[in-house]
Amino acid sequence: MTEDPMCSFDHPHASFDRFPELVRDLELEFGPDGLDAVVERFVEAELGEFVWDGRIAERDLGAYESFDDDEFEGSERVRTLSIFRGRYRVATCIVDRFRRLQMMLVIDDFDDLPSAEFAFRNRA
Repeated sequence: MTEDPMCSFDHPHASFDRFPELVRDLELEFGPDGLDAVVERFVEAELGEFVWDGRIAERDLGAYESFDDDEFEGSERVRTLSIFRGRYRVATCIVDRFRRLQMMLVIDDFDDLPSAEFAFRNRA
């Protein structure tokens, strides 16, 4: 697999980034042929989970109120600061009462930690 130029694994929070592990696991399971496409399909399908699992910080934003869906009753809105694929991500998530990810409402990408931290602290 060719290395993504935007994905340097020597960033300060590299241990939180699940991307290198994902690539290794997929290569073991599917082999090297067509690995780039397999990785992209998995990232597209599971981006929310990777961002949630790679969180460095989180803060509660209050109860999530859905007026037309009882499925989310008791859920909370949470802001996360995460790292995935060598980029910092700030996301607004819905989690259930057991802190399991239900959905991601917004994911913003940042190249540097100071910008991501600012967004994490200051977005409504």
